[in-house]
Amino acid sequence: MLLSYFLGSIPSGLIIGKVFKNIDIRQFGSKNTGATNAIRVLGFKYGIFAFVFDMLKGALVILLVFLIGDTSLYLIGERQINISSIYGMVGVLGHVFPIYINFKGGKAVATSAGMIFAIEPLVAVIVLLIFLVMFLKTRIVSLSSTTAAISALLLFVLRVFVPNIFIYSLNSRFNVSTRIMDLVVVCILATIIFIRHKANYKRLKLGTEYKFPTKQKKQS
Repeated sequence: MLLSYFLGSIPSGLIIGKVFKNIDIRQFGSKNTGATNAIRVLGFKYGIFAFVFDMLKGALVILLVFLIGDTSLYLIGERQINISSIYGMVGVLGHVFPIYINFKGGKAVATSAGMIFAIEPLVAVIVLLIFLVMFLKTRIVSLSSTTAAISALLLFVLRVFVPNIFIYSLNSRFNVSTRIMDLVVVCILATIIFIRHKANYKRLKLGTEYKFPTKQKKQS
């Protein structure tokens, strides 16, 4: 749990901005350290690395405990509940409330996606596609992130009742008790995402929310 939190606290976007462009991304755009602001301030070439590293923060410890192979690291109780998603959730909390930079971090989207990739990759791919479709249609990341979070919630509800359509849920490590717990974790992460986007929702209502420009607009 401690490893998850301290890894999650590493401000990828801030480090990349400082190292490669000598820019503190907290001084620009939405002023947070998440991947979206990194892409907005640093450009896609550098920002995408922040996105990848932020995803890894949600997945790395989960993959590590599976790789070690010691089931006592993630299976607990008589029902053999798999707590691996909690490792991912703690990583997300580290990303949102990073100890290294006064507990002011990102908005939980990329790191949550990493956690979902580690425990249920099919759901993660579907959610990512939904995000991309919404983003290409609206060019608004906050709206796309919210839609993706709601989609993840619905898919994890489906995962509880119809597990055979998903990949990892067929594994004995993801029994019904585990899938219910994973749903609770995703509910918590979705709530964090919604809360962290409150200011974005106000701007959406006012019609002033930032839109990423299209390639044509950039060139013009």
